[in-house]
Amino acid sequence: MSRVNINIMDLPDEMILAIWNKLSKIDVLYSFVGVHQRFNRLVFDKAYIQSIELINLNSKHKHLLTAPILDRFCSYILPQAHQFVESLTLESISMERVLSVGTYHHLRKLTIIKIDQEFALRHFTDESPFTEIFKEQITHLKVSIIDPERSLSSLIDLTTNVFARIFSLFKNLTELDFGSTGRRRYCPRLKIFDPSSMICFSSNIVHLRISVDTMDECLCLLDDRLNYLRRFVVRVCKIYPSKLITDNRILTNLKSFSLSSYNETNEYDSQVVVLLRRMIFLEELTLHLNVCDRLTFTDATQLNNEVLIHMPRLQTLTFNIVTFIKAFNGTSRTTINNIQHTFYNGKNHQLVYYVDFSSRGKAQYHIYSIPYVLNDLLNISRNFPGGLFSCVHDISLMNIEFPFEHDFFLKISRCFPLLTHLFVLNIVPQQHKRTSQLNATDQISSIVEFPHLTNFRISSRCIDYMEQFLIDTNTRLPHLVELNSLHEHLVIVTENFTRDATRRNCVNVEHLIFNKLL
Repeated sequence: MSRVNINIMDLPDEMILAIWNKLSKIDVLYSFVGVHQRFNRLVFDKAYIQSIELINLNSKHKHLLTAPILDRFCSYILPQAHQFVESLTLESISMERVLSVGTYHHLRKLTIIKIDQEFALRHFTDESPFTEIFKEQITHLKVSIIDPERSLSSLIDLTTNVFARIFSLFKNLTELDFGSTGRRRYCPRLKIFDPSSMICFSSNIVHLRISVDTMDECLCLLDDRLNYLRRFVVRVCKIYPSKLITDNRILTNLKSFSLSSYNETNEYDSQVVVLLRRMIFLEELTLHLNVCDRLTFTDATQLNNEVLIHMPRLQTLTFNIVTFIKAFNGTSRTTINNIQHTFYNGKNHQLVYYVDFSSRGKAQYHIYSIPYVLNDLLNISRNFPGGLFSCVHDISLMNIEFPFEHDFFLKISRCFPLLTHLFVLNIVPQQHKRTSQLNATDQISSIVEFPHLTNFRISSRCIDYMEQFLIDTNTRLPHLVELNSLHEHLVIVTENFTRDATRRNCVNVEHLIFNKLL
């Protein structure tokens, strides 16, 4: 058989660019700039070089670039490329060095990762050497915030301070993504202590993505200080009774609205529904809510009659709503089977729902739209019907009355092929543990596999679920990095960290967090 050797220089430009587009742009620039005049022509073409991400997405160390790579970019690559760059993503620790190597006259989009208090005080001021870029050029800004103290109060203070500084400095912003990348359990969020003092200088904002502390912050951002806001994506930590004067003005410019809140709220009707009825020109709506203390379920009929009927222009509806009812009666139970065909609103939206009843009169009703495009699906219970959720990376499995058996976890692993974060809450021992009597073929075919799972949190009084996930004949977790569990359960299952059967799933763990039962 003859062997054909093909040199990359023999390939046409189109094929080289196609190969490069499948690689990290950092790797391409680092490896090919200065190697050959032809490569320089291709990499410094405006279409290729206009967007640069100076972060390492493959790093375990949270985006940090190595010193040699950063040195080469700042000393050799960026001085040749700065005049073509329109979009730049970088770490806060390297921003000053990166922006100092050129003028960046065409820079419009800026993403800054890991902003802290020191960075905000130094750079989000009129004294910053980059004030002209910030004030006059940047129209799209995305920031993520960190707090070295990792305390909720200091994080809220930092977030609020940075938010105020951004609005006072970036005069031409049209899009702002503010701290939305945080995990839901540790998310930077805005708190407006005095609504009358909140001044938004940039009335040009048309797209805002943000996390806030309460519903009042959400309502403040929807007053007349952001007149041109068309798309609003907000994550609300707590939906409490409002302290503000009721405002029933129609939001005439708002075309797209997304509301997420992971904590339970009993203010769905008084806060959420009332707000949604002000959005009569809405074309896109996303709801991600956990509702409690209602007399009836938040179901398709309720959504249709109370909300969607007021949105005649709505084209796209995405939702995931869980309702918890403490005292469930038999009359309501008989109506559940009749609602699955009533949710169309003239648009033929598809949905899935399921119900879990407890012996103590409680019920959990879960309804969501399909195809499911959100990145998390929480409060999954034992009657979950399944399906394929290719966009979901974060789920929670919760039940305090019935066990989760091995087959249930097998179904979950197949439904969520790209899962990275998993929380399991169950206090009931398993009744059907896997048996060692299975033949070799059945043993292998029935192993639960989460090939992308990096973070696993478990809360249970019984040890069964720790055994279920850490013993490699039950479950495979090849990329587990963070484990959150009871210390005593972990010691027992791993036989004081010496058991071979748990070694495979624990070998890559870098962070151990020991919790208390919820």
